[in-house]
Amino acid sequence: MKLPNGYGSVSKLSGKRRKPWIVKVTKGWTDDGKQIRMVLGTFKTKNEGLIALAEYNKDPYDIIERRYTLEELYNMFAEKKFKDNKKIESYYIAAYKRCSKLHKMQFKDIQTAHVQEIIDHLSLSYSSKKSIKNLFSLLYKYAMSFNLVDRNYASFLKLPKEVRSNLHKPFTEKELHILWDNTEDYVAKIALILCYTGLRPSELLDIKRDNVFLDKKYMIGGAKTVMGTNRRIPIAEKIYPFIKYFYNLSTEFNNPYLIIGNVRKKKLTYSTLASKWHKSDIEAIRNHLPHDGRHTCNTLLDNADVKENIKNLILGHVGKTINEKVYTHKTIEQLKKAIDLI
Repeated sequence: MKLPNGYGSVSKLSGKRRKPWIVKVTKGWTDDGKQIRMVLGTFKTKNEGLIALAEYNKDPYDIIERRYTLEELYNMFAEKKFKDNKKIESYYIAAYKRCSKLHKMQFKDIQTAHVQEIIDHLSLSYSSKKSIKNLFSLLYKYAMSFNLVDRNYASFLKLPKEVRSNLHKPFTEKELHILWDNTEDYVAKIALILCYTGLRPSELLDIKRDNVFLDKKYMIGGAKTVMGTNRRIPIAEKIYPFIKYFYNLSTEFNNPYLIIGNVRKKKLTYSTLASKWHKSDIEAIRNHLPHDGRHTCNTLLDNADVKENIKNLILGHVGKTINEKVYTHKTIEQLKKAIDLI
């Protein structure tokens, strides 16, 4: 049944949610006659949403003054923020789930101490704790946009000192020579691609053939951060033959992904890569983890005195200074010149 014009709407949000039905109402009109809409709330069923919409139309109230729970505010924010970026969404979903004890609290009543307690008692990594602070920073800014709160209280959250992990180590110069002496080996090719692109293993495995530009010698890929997602990855001259090899192999078997298995010729999964990696006949590979290629690239770029902002663009890191955090529009030629130094 179609609802009357200006009455409001009830629609279903994408993905699996506890309250997937979102209700929006008209709060005014622009000069050119378009509706100004606001979210009334989210509900478990469509019928609950229709009832809430009917009650609102019977006795309209000021939505801005309504006391949203964290759950309601998050659902509103998620619908707007994650519409076109599922990889970033998963990062914030995990952070939101870790704050389950606050889900039913009125957002206006959530104080810095409530979130700080969760961060302090979370037995996970620094990055997991940082993701909670980042989420609340975005939520407070979102709530400030319609005067639900007056400041970003996440700025007062304290994170523990970051402890550098000793789990990963770069390939040594001697080990790299061993890889170059075994370039006919399937896993050695992948290891060298990781070492000379700085890609995370999962990022490399997710690159599609359509995003590989052999003529211009760069690829588009990456995930995890705003800087890292869909970045331009220069193809170093040293590894160009390997990229071309996988590109041609993928084309031959009509597979959309760049890296495919050497046996089944399907998209290579991380678990399969890890298995092949640890069973490799090459000791220099077995002594490392696939992610060590990224650390190797970082080290090689440092050793070549590549400028920090260029290195950040290649690796998809967020710069430490204000200037570095503003995306620098470097040409692919500049990025390629830098990667060819290593």
